[in-house]
This record gives sequence, structure tokens and C-alpha cells, in this order.
Amino acid sequence: MTFSLSTEQVPQANTSQSIPYLVVVDATIDNYQSLWASSLLGKEVHILDIETDGIIQIKTLLSQYQGLSCLHLICKGEPGQLELGTTHLSDKNLWEYADEIRQWREYLSDSAEILISGCELAASRVGQAFVSWLGLLSGAAVRVV
Repeated sequence: MTFSLSTEQVPQANTSQSIPYLVVVDATIDNYQSLWASSLLGKEVHILDIETDGIIQIKTLLSQYQGLSCLHLICKGEPGQLELGTTHLSDKNLWEYADEIRQWREYLSDSAEILISGCELAASRVGQAFVSWLGLLSGAAVRVV
């Protein structure tokens, strides 16, 4: 599901558009629709299908863009773990998704940043290591906000 909170055209499949900031929201976030009211206004927003692998969804979504400066993930999670669609990404399975996450580099700018909010991902040493590994794989600066 795609929502454009600006006057820009929503990208169609097989088009490559350059936008600076992309927001991906996991539909399991309580009251995610209320996010539209303020902080996401003017940004391209996509909602993940809760019945599909989230990493694959993100890879497919990113393939429609080029030169993203920021990928903002709003999702649930625990220290050292993210929930994206049906994917529970953690230190235990991160390397199974390494190839898909490395492909994100093709669509991100050289100075891109990945913001992760809505969860306590980095609340432990394992979580902090996970954030570092995610940055290594994606080529982006990863911050939990």
C-alpha cells in the first residue's frame, strides 16, 4: 500500500525516480494512520504487507528509486530484533538476508542514512552490534531514533 503525502506522483513499477526521503511503515504499528498528521507530511510513505517478507518488500520497493538519502523504517521490535512484515530480523538470521540488504546500496546515495523508529532495537549490546552490521551490509549510516 502506497501513500504519497505530497503533491508528487506516486512511482509506478519499473520507473526509477529520485526522491530524497522514503518512509516504510510496518502495518502492525498501532494507529500508524495517525502518523500522517504531522511528522510524515510531504514524504513518500509505503505500508508493508503484514503477510509478506518485509526485507523482500523493501528491496522491491527500493528498486523503484535511485539516490535515496534517507530510508526511514517505522516498525516494532525488541533489543536486537526488527519486525518487518512476516520477517523477524535479528542477529540470528541477519546473514540469511545479507544479499538482499546489500542490494539496497544500488538505490541509496553514497551518504544515505537509515533511520529506525518505533522499537527498542539498540537497547542492548546485541542490538547495537545488529545496527552496526545492518550499516555494514546496506552501506548506510544506521541510527535508531
